[in-house]
Amino acid sequence: MKKTLTVLLLTVVILLGLGIVLVATASNVRAQSIYKSPYAFFYKQLIWLGIATVIGFVASRFDYHLWKKHPILPILFYAAIVIALALVVCPGIRKLVNGSYRWLNLGPLRVQPSEFAKLAIVICLSVWMDRIGWRVTQFWRGAIVPAVMIGGIAILLLAEPDFGATMVIGVLGVGILFVSGVRFWHLFLLGCAGIPPVLTLLCLNQNRMSRLMAFFEGVGDSTAAHQVKQSMIAFNCGGPWGVGFNESIQKNFYLPEAHTDFIFAIGGEEFGFVFSIFVVIAFIVLLACGVLIAIRAPDRLGCLLAFGMILLLIFQAAFNIGVVTNCLPTKGLALPFLSYGGTNLVTALFAIGTLINIGMHIDVADERLHTHLARDAVNTI
Repeated sequence: MKKTLTVLLLTVVILLGLGIVLVATASNVRAQSIYKSPYAFFYKQLIWLGIATVIGFVASRFDYHLWKKHPILPILFYAAIVIALALVVCPGIRKLVNGSYRWLNLGPLRVQPSEFAKLAIVICLSVWMDRIGWRVTQFWRGAIVPAVMIGGIAILLLAEPDFGATMVIGVLGVGILFVSGVRFWHLFLLGCAGIPPVLTLLCLNQNRMSRLMAFFEGVGDSTAAHQVKQSMIAFNCGGPWGVGFNESIQKNFYLPEAHTDFIFAIGGEEFGFVFSIFVVIAFIVLLACGVLIAIRAPDRLGCLLAFGMILLLIFQAAFNIGVVTNCLPTKGLALPFLSYGGTNLVTALFAIGTLINIGMHIDVADERLHTHLARDAVNTI
């Protein structure tokens, strides 16, 4: 397991390094126009990277069993997220950014509670499903209680509105319930109850419907169609080897959100197809490491937490890459470790820290198992 953790950590460090380089080059034009300094976003990302690294280190040293030993911890975490999400949409406090209320201003920092809500779903659901044990097959404990947990946060996210985060916690919730052993027909009933209201709200939202039309028909919202068009132009210009560092044309206000949601396209333009394939392979390596940790986790809670954390990272990465390459409808999900954004970076490194913590317990469990086997062998001689 030490080799797996080493590969995991090295892959994350490489992705973080690429992310800093990409933020530096993708954001300089926009930063110059807003802050009169081409390095404004770069410096902010460095600060957030420092904060996220500390949080990730703490998560790697925080014994994940404490979430179960002290049930008040996940309850407080969930309650804090609900309060933060409520404050985001509270009149007088909320702040409109790109048509949604998603941010809380904490002095010099802005945080996005929806990112932490994803962690809350993973942790709270994992603790609950582990605690009820074989009762996961019961409808009330195995399906209704988790549905209330997911629904409480989903309603607040839809009020922002943030369909992307709602989609992510839905995938996380279903994934954890499925792995926990919840009956299929229970999951089917929950889907039948939850999907129609979300689809109704989606149909009533003109912005989201325009994005869907832009994807399926090539028409609709000009911004969505323009983003995808410029993204594909960036990849075409990059070719196999790219146009070179800081030589991107699309970042000159041709491609909106060049340093956030569409930073992968800027990387493909400046560093070429080789860069794009390397990033995809890096996330595949992360997936493999996460799956190994989940499979070898010393207990059920570790397995569920590891599965939820790696699903959180890989699903967002896959969806972001799918959007940028015009394989999926446009939706604002950041690319973990690479996109500009402090809250997402903190969430990603917290997830990695948790995976490392679970992996470290695997080594301890293996050592204890080896000791017990050795003692048994000696006693039989």
